[in-house]
Amino acid sequence: MRYPLEGRKTVERLTKGSGILAGVAGLAKALSKRSLVPAAVPMAVGWGLLAIGKTLGDAYVEIEDGQLHVKLGVFFDETIDVTTIERVAGSTWSLLGGLGVRSNLKDMVAVTTKSGPVAEITFKEPQSLAVLPRIWRIEAKRLIVSPENLSDFIEELRAAAGQDEDDD
Repeated sequence: MRYPLEGRKTVERLTKGSGILAGVAGLAKALSKRSLVPAAVPMAVGWGLLAIGKTLGDAYVEIEDGQLHVKLGVFFDETIDVTTIERVAGSTWSLLGGLGVRSNLKDMVAVTTKSGPVAEITFKEPQSLAVLPRIWRIEAKRLIVSPENLSDFIEELRAAAGQDEDDD
């Protein structure tokens, strides 16, 4: 079953809003200097953020055919075999940890679009997960995700991974 990442619309709006603000700032700067050259960078950043905001529509975790698929637009797209999962538990994510794809640079990757209750997935053996697509991967022992219907997601993933409820 597919579980959209909770809070993805808020992150989408923030990204698009930042893009619009950067574009407006670049245009204002260009008009004040009567030149388009100073506007090039802020406008490019603005268009880039607008484009990124549009890609967050694909933000979900999905459990299907013994696989866990986690996707956050163009930033994260990984498929993990559920047999590699040791434990699934509820946890909490702080806004100070940030939103999007985050890592402690050692053994944890978080794909979150909100703060508050999240699912923490612990693997039997570290899994190679992208922190920056095609650039940087880490051997993660833990993956944190923020799906809608958190309790249903945890229950379904536990069942798929063969974990008992009292393994918590």
